[in-house]
Parts: sequence; C-alpha cells; structure tokens
Amino acid sequence: MNPHLLTLALTTPLEQLLELPNAVRIAACAREDLQRFSAEQLAQMLASMDAAITDTVTLAQIKHGGELVNRGEQRDLDWFMEITNQAEWPRLRSAPATDRDYLRLLALYKLGVVIESTTDTPPGIIIRPAVDALMESLESLVLADLLPESPSLEQIIEEAWKAGLTPEPVAADEVRKAQSQAVRRAADARHASNRAAKQKALELFASNTYRTKEEAYRIIGAQVCKAPGTIKNWIAGIQKNTPPE
Repeated sequence: MNPHLLTLALTTPLEQLLELPNAVRIAACAREDLQRFSAEQLAQMLASMDAAITDTVTLAQIKHGGELVNRGEQRDLDWFMEITNQAEWPRLRSAPATDRDYLRLLALYKLGVVIESTTDTPPGIIIRPAVDALMESLESLVLADLLPESPSLEQIIEEAWKAGLTPEPVAADEVRKAQSQAVRRAADARHASNRAAKQKALELFASNTYRTKEEAYRIIGAQVCKAPGTIKNWIAGIQKNTPPE
C-alpha cells in the first residue's frame, strides 16, 4: 500500500472531488473521524494494515498452496475483514485505534487510488479500476459506520464490577477461540471455493478457443462467477510460471 495515495486522499481539496461520485462524502467523513491521528500515525496504521493483510495471504498460501492463493484474488477490504474477525491482530500500538478507524483509513486509501487514476483522464470519465476502487472505498466507509464500537478493557471491567460480577477471562478466552475457529473455517471454505473456480477457469481456457484474450476473460468469468480481471490474473500467473518449450 503506497502511502502517497493516502496523502492524496488527505490533502486533495474537496472541490476537486466533485466529479467523482460520493468522493466528497468519503473524504469529508473519513477525514473528520480520523482527525485525532496525525498524518504520520495514519501512514503507520496503513503500513500495519498492509503487513497484516500480507501475513494473512502468506498463511493462506502456506496452507493451500502459493499457486492457488494470491492477494489479488480478493479486495483489500475482503482480506481486512478476515483479519478483523480474529480475536486479536497486531494493530499499531503507538496509535490506539479501533477496527472502525482502520476501515475509514482504508476508505481514504482507496479514494487516493481513485484520485491518482483519474488525474489524466477527461472530466467525467472514470476507468473500470477506478470505479472498483471507489466502490471499495464507499463500502469501507459504510462498514465503519455499521460496525459497533468495541468496548475497551477498562469499560468491560467497570461494567462487570457495576453488575456485581468479576470478569471471567477463561470463559472469554474460550469464546475468542471458538470465534477464531469459526473465522478460519469460513476462510478455508472461501479459499476452497476460489481454488475450485480457478481450476475450472484454467481448464476452460485450455480447452476452448477464443477470438481474443479479453473475450476469454469475460466468458470464463461469467462461467465461474468471477470478475474478468481475476481470470486475467489467474491465466497470466500460469503462463508466467510455464517454462518455454
């Protein structure tokens, strides 16, 4: 994740975003909600998120095979939602932040992707990758608003004492373990589905003739319910790893 794109989203004047659907709303809301963090802290949080996603992808590759799992098969938002479903993940300690803060940060980062990709395009024209990034940005912001605030440890202890109870760390730990196992099972099922779709896509590409590669990406994508860009990445990966005859 390039911190320059985050800087673009933080510093681009709102009036320059008027022609991008929902961009003003995303920028204004996310900036306001994250204003307690410095620009340096936000850049560090972005690096922390990027590292967590990379670790999650690496673990999936170790478990399922590097040729079948790659970061591009899911959006950064999808990978991050896997991370947030874990009991704990290594957030940046120097900038205490909630998952909602990280989702707003992701919304800004994806907005930066849109801003850069539309810099040299005619007004009112938005290319497909920019549209995808803009939708991911808006979805991240909406999820941040819908996600309930996680109570701090101090709040949990205070509420427990007010109720005449003491915290039960053992029971809480068992709940966290069960949640973590459920998340892993869901991730395994998703990766299995992706592997099956990838295998089917490669078989279709190898066994059929298409007028152009772009046509192949569209047709195969419709057959396996994946975006043409995903099909393109899968096929390109196989061709790259195939030695010349």
